[in-house]
Amino acid sequence: MIKQTFIFLTFIVIANSIHSQINSDSVMGIPVANNDTEMNNISGATEGSILYNMTQKNIYFFDGTNWSPINEVNISLGQIKYSVLTTDHSGWYILNGRATSSLPTLAETNATTLGFTTNIPNSENRTLKHPSSTENINDTGGLSNTTLSQSNLPNINFAGTTSDDGNHSHNFNRALGADQIRNGADANRTFYNQGGTTNTSTSGNHSHTFSVNTGGSSQSFERYQPYLVVNTFIYLGL
Repeated sequence: MIKQTFIFLTFIVIANSIHSQINSDSVMGIPVANNDTEMNNISGATEGSILYNMTQKNIYFFDGTNWSPINEVNISLGQIKYSVLTTDHSGWYILNGRATSSLPTLAETNATTLGFTTNIPNSENRTLKHPSSTENINDTGGLSNTTLSQSNLPNINFAGTTSDDGNHSHNFNRALGADQIRNGADANRTFYNQGGTTNTSTSGNHSHTFSVNTGGSSQSFERYQPYLVVNTFIYLGL
């Protein structure tokens, strides 16, 4: 037991001694590249080579074709991600429809390999969708705004007529008057015309037609669900 304790204490002392002797001269460094261009211009690099990229603040390894961040070794060409970052970084390029010829040489080559021979896709104002049996990668479709046409409305007939209830009549007063009649036998007499009222005929049935003003001003409406705005990136290598 005493022997084991002695060995353990000896190990602690040696470890502390080694730790206390570490300084800047004893730290091993690796090759350094100042930026992506300098890193990509390295010729003759063998698979498995590593270096530190000063601009990206990261260690990169060479897989025989591309330099990749050592902490992102599982990224493959053409992989898509969302990010709140606003610029290209570490081999990730914003999908903004730019010409492939504007990309760095290696990124342009990889974009062409993925089928983007002229421009990379433009994700502005779009969501990602898996292709149907009749669609191809990089196809676009859909509208952010819609204006309904008559064919989009329910099949409703707005024509109609009113009822034909219209029979009616009017009363008017007959005139009252007095006349004198004289004949050979009777004396002069005065009488009055018959008083009262008389109705007109009841002819008057008729109908009306009307039209409905459908109105509207053909204003379009948005079709978005609630959203959060971020950038879409594609990995094309450095």
